[in-house]
Amino acid sequence: MPPKPKVSKEQVVDAAAQIVKESGMAGLTAKSLAAALHCSTQPIFWHFEGMDAVRDAVAQRALERFDEYLRAKAENVSAYKAIGINYIRFAAEEREFFRLLFMSEHTEKDILKTHTEMPYVLKVLEEEENITGALAQDIYEEMWLFSHGVATMIATGTAKFTQERIEEMLTAVYRGLINNQTQKKERRQE
Repeated sequence: MPPKPKVSKEQVVDAAAQIVKESGMAGLTAKSLAAALHCSTQPIFWHFEGMDAVRDAVAQRALERFDEYLRAKAENVSAYKAIGINYIRFAAEEREFFRLLFMSEHTEKDILKTHTEMPYVLKVLEEEENITGALAQDIYEEMWLFSHGVATMIATGTAKFTQERIEEMLTAVYRGLINNQTQKKERRQE
């Protein structure tokens, strides 16, 4: 019977996630992970088949962290606006996780359609604006794309915005999208 590893799977994921947060996914190697754990590479591979499996675990950890951010309440703003604010805040505070999830080839699927939080976002939109179906989906996608643009500029350091300016922009774009979708709905009913 093989000896029990002294480093837990959770410790491996924690250390790997910390490396990615500090150095990006490129900084995560078996050697850097073993150094962070103060062990050889053997305990890592007791728990994981290879480094791709470790990277997948880190991506899952990043997604869980993103979901926490997305659902966080923000003071004095609607729940839907809070989602946009939190998306951008995630890019600012968890840059490497943001890059991993939304700016890399690690995640090959269409995040707009497969993200597990999409039903939550659509529910908030329905509750706050009484918009459902295809109209809600359109607003969700267009608002996400705008928020992603701002978040990407923040994550890459190509632009800086104050919290106040971010909130102003989100409000303006959101109201514009609501008005646009309402007009589309009215034209379809004529």
